[in-house]
Amino acid sequence: MKRKKRQKDVYQEVFTIPQIPKIDGIRKQHKYVKEGFISPLFGSDVKDEIHVPFVVRVIGDKVKKYDAFRTVPKMDDDANIQKTGNKYYEFKDGIISKETRKQIFGIDSYKHKNQDAPVKEDVAFEPKIEEEIQPIKMNHVETPENTLPPWMRGKHIETTPEIGGLDVDTFKRPSKGIQIKANFGEEISEDYPEQAPPKYVEPKKTEVRQAFRAHTPTSNYQLPPLTLLKKVERSADDKPEWLVEQVERINQTLIDHAVEGEVAQSKKGPTVTRHEISLEPGVPVKRITSLQDNLMMNLAAKTLRIEAPIPGKPFVGIEVPNKIADIVSFGNVVDTDEFLEDHKHPLKVALGEDIDGTNIYVDIAKMPHGLIAGGTGSGKSVCVNSILISLLLKNRPEDLKLILIDPKMVELTPYNDLPHLITPVITDPKMAATALNWVVDEMEDRYKKFAGTRSRDIGSFNENVKKGFIDEQKMPLILIVIDELADLMMVAAHDVENAIQRITQKARASGIHLLVATQRPTVDVIRGTIKSNIPTRIAFRVASFTDSTTILDGAGAEQLLGRGDMLLKEAERPIRLQGAYISNNEIDAVIDFIRQQTTPQYILKHEDLRHIVQAKDTIDDDLFAQVAEYVVSENSCSINGIQKEYNIGFNRAQKIATLLEQYGIVSPAQGTKAREVLIDMLSLREILEKLGL
Repeated sequence: MKRKKRQKDVYQEVFTIPQIPKIDGIRKQHKYVKEGFISPLFGSDVKDEIHVPFVVRVIGDKVKKYDAFRTVPKMDDDANIQKTGNKYYEFKDGIISKETRKQIFGIDSYKHKNQDAPVKEDVAFEPKIEEEIQPIKMNHVETPENTLPPWMRGKHIETTPEIGGLDVDTFKRPSKGIQIKANFGEEISEDYPEQAPPKYVEPKKTEVRQAFRAHTPTSNYQLPPLTLLKKVERSADDKPEWLVEQVERINQTLIDHAVEGEVAQSKKGPTVTRHEISLEPGVPVKRITSLQDNLMMNLAAKTLRIEAPIPGKPFVGIEVPNKIADIVSFGNVVDTDEFLEDHKHPLKVALGEDIDGTNIYVDIAKMPHGLIAGGTGSGKSVCVNSILISLLLKNRPEDLKLILIDPKMVELTPYNDLPHLITPVITDPKMAATALNWVVDEMEDRYKKFAGTRSRDIGSFNENVKKGFIDEQKMPLILIVIDELADLMMVAAHDVENAIQRITQKARASGIHLLVATQRPTVDVIRGTIKSNIPTRIAFRVASFTDSTTILDGAGAEQLLGRGDMLLKEAERPIRLQGAYISNNEIDAVIDFIRQQTTPQYILKHEDLRHIVQAKDTIDDDLFAQVAEYVVSENSCSINGIQKEYNIGFNRAQKIATLLEQYGIVSPAQGTKAREVLIDMLSLREILEKLGL
């Protein structure tokens, strides 16, 4: 059998923590300790110990009290005096007394002795002789610099200043020389050659980037002539046979229904004729409105509109379509002094002609924003073109800037490459929302300039610039035209609605105006926040009474004829007019005339807008900008640090870190190490500004 191998015992030291003993009485006052009781019960088994009573307060002579416990008794003051003759025997050899004073100082004792005051001797007065002060000659001893400590050594200062970058001398020498008279009477003269006076060099002005610059010289730019537009001669016959027949049928209908009244006069317009009915006293106006269906049947009219009463007249108006409609040419409407010579209102546009034959002009600055709505074929797009051409006929590129948004891609694209455009015609709804946000920033920028220059609006600001009171460039007017609002609301409703609301609320004084056109005047497109800030409405033919109410807040637009027949509603009741017609050839002729003179200089390019849109699509996290600033300020990027700082989950923090890497803010992941920050705060702000964050 094998014997088991005996294992040795393993010795393991006991782990102990050394303790510092607490010494009583070092940092605190002694406490009273009760004296131990000694019992004689155990007899000689009790250990013989000396017990010193603990007394808090010493009573009596401490020296004599404890002498019983000392091997060598301690001497008191009386014993020291008897033995050494002095209580402080330790200082026996150092104390000065009367006996030792003479040995140390050589005198017996100090006594105060009175001394007589000295007697002044009479001194004869002698006049003071002024002598010439001679300079004191001093032997200069060169001391090595290293002998003094560093903090006592003087700094070496150059007596000759270094002047660089100046074309003139800082000191001008006298042209005729100078004369110096010394003490010894000799004259020393020194002549200098005459120098030409220094030429003043005007400092170069730093170029300041302006948002809008006049790229085209005003002297070379010419406004489009009216010869590019066509004019149409209209028929001079005011009362054709069909008009006389309509008057007879209206009078007969009133007689048949026992309404006391007749047609007083008729006004033939380009599209409709208004018959003005005079009622006898006491006849209610509602009697006419109740006969609308009967009048439409007797006149065999497609539509019929009753205006009861006509504003400013004691008549009730019945508007009946003409059998033969006349065309209102745009060239005829703008070829008037009322339009061309009105330089005080650069935003006045030609809309058309009313029933009375009067040309209708509207100043966009007084609108200040407009809503245009109408179905397909109603004349809405022609109205937008007539407004734009009216502005191009009167405004130079440095006076007016345009932003055109056309999601349909066919209506406003011919206006590309115009010098008036801030950016090419926008067809992407997301880019349109970004452009509108840029307009909001421009509006805020202008108001800051107004506040700094004490200007109330753009008119007073430009007037002060013209007079030289403000060292700024003239601000141009800005007009934004949106051809189809419905497409924008479908794609980016929130951003578009917020931007339109801010522009329509406070952009009037800054010279920024907005025209919105749509084919769907429904509540989901024209929302209350948009409509409430747009007072001017232009309504073309719509499909239903509900759509008319959405535009005009009342009926009337559903009874229009189409093809330019419109209702213009400003502050008062709407008026009916026929819109001016401008053909595509005329539009192209005006645009080509302007293009031949200048080239476009866009402030906003589609690449920048597209980059901002892509960034917004990618960066859907609200914390991206905050995390980016935090990472750059800390100069370190770790997912754990982002989680702790913003109290977010791992997945969200990792996504933000990946986005920071994509935009070059931080380096790629390096295992478990933190990412490196590649840019500074200034570069980060430029990136965030490009991203629109």
